[in-house]
Amino acid sequence: MKWFGKKNKKEKQEPVMQEAVLTLYACRKDNDSGATIVETAKRLFSDKMEQIILTDEENFCIQLKDKTEIQFHMEIDPKKTALQANGMANFFSQALLKNETVKQAALMQIRLFNCIVGINFLVSEDVERTQELVQTFYQMAKQLGALVLHPTMCLYHSDGRLLISIDGNSDFEEYYPEASSTILDREANEQEVDRERKNRSIAILKQKNIPYMEHLKASVFEAECHIPDKAQIIQRLVCIFAASVRSEVYTSGQFENCEETAADQFAQLDALYQIAGCLSPEEKAYLESPDAEVSQHNKFGWRYECCAVLLWALSMIEMQEPTEICDAAKLGSILWNHTFDSLMESAVVRSKEEILDFQDLVLRYDWACVDARIHHKPLSILDGDIVYEWHYALNWLVQADGITQWDDVTTTT
Repeated sequence: MKWFGKKNKKEKQEPVMQEAVLTLYACRKDNDSGATIVETAKRLFSDKMEQIILTDEENFCIQLKDKTEIQFHMEIDPKKTALQANGMANFFSQALLKNETVKQAALMQIRLFNCIVGINFLVSEDVERTQELVQTFYQMAKQLGALVLHPTMCLYHSDGRLLISIDGNSDFEEYYPEASSTILDREANEQEVDRERKNRSIAILKQKNIPYMEHLKASVFEAECHIPDKAQIIQRLVCIFAASVRSEVYTSGQFENCEETAADQFAQLDALYQIAGCLSPEEKAYLESPDAEVSQHNKFGWRYECCAVLLWALSMIEMQEPTEICDAAKLGSILWNHTFDSLMESAVVRSKEEILDFQDLVLRYDWACVDARIHHKPLSILDGDIVYEWHYALNWLVQADGITQWDDVTTTT
């Protein structure tokens, strides 16, 4: 099979074994993907294997009866999978598919990937054996709700049809991105209120002449949405603000002793809001690092935009259009002049419906920004960096994908 490369010729009559690679990409929402993958592989290879060996949480090996091995590497870390998914989407955005609708749907599906399974195995000139192995991998893909990437950079559906190739081919006339159908049937959870929300968002996009994907569903349905309580929102807000303040101290050029000034600023915020024990691991590491890299300062500097979203959710400010950065001084005038108790008294958490409306609209803003960036199209009505931060904060607010930990939030949905 040509995607495994050319076969080496040897004079000996013994089978010539070559390394082969396939990769499964899935969008999963189960809380134990690793165990699910292992059990699926074990079940499908039960009649072909001698044993299965669990190396660690990310790797396992199946020893086949013919004395060869299949190595599996699982990647479900949100940051790593998001990085790979975005890289793949950028790569396939160069494909010259005639059907632009299928191409954009494929790119959206790729961006949704959050589970990657690399498979290394040996093939020989025994075509029947190779086909049997590959067919089993496709059965595994079907049960995991995954797509299959070949080394030729062709992405296949689990039914064997080509979804997209870099040279611009596809077997699909229509394709709709979806999550794993084996473990979550979200279609059944979508209600009329969710469809109405989507339609309201699309109406706004049309009015502003912003591109949109008609078949992109809400990432969080109203029935499954859980907004954090007021205290949690305030604590998260001030933790983000503290890291942003440190970034400003280091990047503004106004302070001679940045470390001392940043430590003093944090101490004041902690006295007002008691946040030392509420920091995320990434925030804690940043606030305690005396020699953080410029990229870290930039990352946390942009988080002022997340502060704006959470202050909006607390009914303390109104949001402007995402074309200019927020007024950090305005945010500061609120937070420096309150305490945890006084903000608890003054703030009113907006309704779930209002927050979901905003999240759904910003989800579609973000898709339009990514699409414009991939195709080098102007989109002056939206600033992609601002939209990304809004999307991040809103996904935390609505607990998109069931994620409640700040550092684990993704913007793929």
